[in-house]
Amino acid sequence: MRALFVLVAGLGAPSILPTLAVARRSPALVFLAPLIGAGMAAVAAEIEFGVGGSLITGYAVVAVTANLAVIAWWLAAGRSRQPWAGPSWRWSIVTVVIVLGSVAIPLTALRSPMIGWDANSIWLTHALMVYGGHHELVTGLQNVAYQFSNPDYPPLVPAAGALAFSFFGLGDLHLAVDMTVLLNACALGVVGTGIATAGSSGRQLTRTAAVAAAGAICLVGFAVSGNFGIEGYTDLLWAAAAAAAVIWGLVLPRSTQALAVAWICAAVAGLTKNEGLATALAILVLIALRYRPLSLPGPMARRWAERTAFVVVPALPGLAWAGLARLMGLHDAFFKSASPESPATRAGATIAGMAAHLAVAPVDLAVLVAGCWFLRGDRERARLGNPAWLWLACLASLAFIFATYMVGGLEIHSWLVNSVNRTTIFAQLLLYADLAIWLVIALDGAFARADSEQRDAVQAAASLAGDPHRPVKRV
Repeated sequence: MRALFVLVAGLGAPSILPTLAVARRSPALVFLAPLIGAGMAAVAAEIEFGVGGSLITGYAVVAVTANLAVIAWWLAAGRSRQPWAGPSWRWSIVTVVIVLGSVAIPLTALRSPMIGWDANSIWLTHALMVYGGHHELVTGLQNVAYQFSNPDYPPLVPAAGALAFSFFGLGDLHLAVDMTVLLNACALGVVGTGIATAGSSGRQLTRTAAVAAAGAICLVGFAVSGNFGIEGYTDLLWAAAAAAAVIWGLVLPRSTQALAVAWICAAVAGLTKNEGLATALAILVLIALRYRPLSLPGPMARRWAERTAFVVVPALPGLAWAGLARLMGLHDAFFKSASPESPATRAGATIAGMAAHLAVAPVDLAVLVAGCWFLRGDRERARLGNPAWLWLACLASLAFIFATYMVGGLEIHSWLVNSVNRTTIFAQLLLYADLAIWLVIALDGAFARADSEQRDAVQAAASLAGDPHRPVKRV
């Protein structure tokens, strides 16, 4: 309960105005607010590391600045950008209840105080450093004896844990783990509400199916991550945030709201883990190309400047940390030395290891082919993005993970055993989400055709009743 209090009061409350500006009354509002708060806490940790001071001071500065910026934007924009615009409250509330119920089921495991290996040696330790202030954070991360534990990892999760310690002290170290797990649930909530939004403009049965799929994908997210989703690991957090960025930025109809949500989720992924930053950059490039296609008319310099801004602006917090870490001499443990193994050995082992956790890929590929053949018109009527965008994002992430295993210096087989089930969470979650979206499209198309046939039958019956000798036109 204490972690939930920090999530709501410490992360959610200070970010409510920025979240309203982005999500309005979308059901994503509930889950996006803590993620925005965690992102602001991460920026505060960057300030603490690079400039000085404490996390609380930096967090207050960042939160006040963000809220004042939103208020100024509302005053300048006027009625056209008021926060109460959006979908119906009834649909939003039902969606939030279903998704909240779905993410709450796995959270019952929090009653058992479990802390994973990385959660202890990396994320909890980093949180204690952030909590200790500028000097302890800098000296701790630069300690030569601590280089084994990837001191260059981004600060979002440690900042959230340190904020919890600022509320309740160090009496219960599991509090930081609880914060990570709750943020995992929030990121999955944004994924789920994105899927629900994909069917929100359809018929009542379509909306019901979309909300059910939203709840199911939250359960799937915890299922594919296993114990890592509830033991303080950050892999599910960056994976779910990146998947949410794909759904809101590359799948849902283009809009300012969807773009803003996608940007925030990409920023969260980039501030969570190094592979999250690489994946977020690939997603942001695809979003830029979708919203500013190469065929768009206008001055070439202006268009490329816009595309660059689409990538750099949301990625700036993550890029800033990466640059600051290198400036301070921080590096991860994976590339400290070259591997004596041959490229063929590493490639074969990596392909086999990754494939073992991607059994859903052939299924989704078959659904993709069938969907493009039979449901292309239904997808276009729903104004959803081309499915190629999602697949490109998935393949880009897998390519980065594959390259990391190839270039890294750790013994490949033990490295895969300890990590490949976590590095493929994003791809698994994204492909399951794609299946859910195709299901919503198929059901909406089926309901539309059933309604059309029923209308034709009623019209035919009416025509026959008006003129018994008039032949009925068959379609």
